[in-house]
Amino acid sequence: MNPHDLVVAALILTSHYPGKPRQVNLKRALSTAYYAMLNALSRNCADSLVGTAGARRSQSAWQQAYRSIKHRYAKNQCKMYEISGFAESIQEFAGKFVELQLKRHQADYNPSYRLTRDDVYNDIETAAMVIQQLQESDPIERTGFAVWIAMDRESSTD
Repeated sequence: MNPHDLVVAALILTSHYPGKPRQVNLKRALSTAYYAMLNALSRNCADSLVGTAGARRSQSAWQQAYRSIKHRYAKNQCKMYEISGFAESIQEFAGKFVELQLKRHQADYNPSYRLTRDDVYNDIETAAMVIQQLQESDPIERTGFAVWIAMDRESSTD
């Protein structure tokens, strides 16, 4: 699955029906935008740590790296002060990832949470922009970010 395909799916949910969109579509669109970011983050980790599709890589190792990203841990890592040591493009991605994860929780689990088409559309567009920025970031920065997200420092032993 490609993160940009998820962005397109989110956009379709916001504009598919004429008139005022249904809340269910806006909530699914917001959730899909978050999952586009998670997909981009997971791909970055797997590509950086195991190798890209063009490289000689173990597909099972790549899938394990892709699936190993923990939502809560990734969010907490993106919120930490030390993220300021990364390139601005990665900092922007991290900030939007945290924001969209919080909004996704509201959209998915709070039945009284209300969204507007404009707000969701802006979130989708921003997600698309920061995904692109992450993908275009310096490979060394992307690898450092992958290690920062994928390697759980709290569960290590001395």
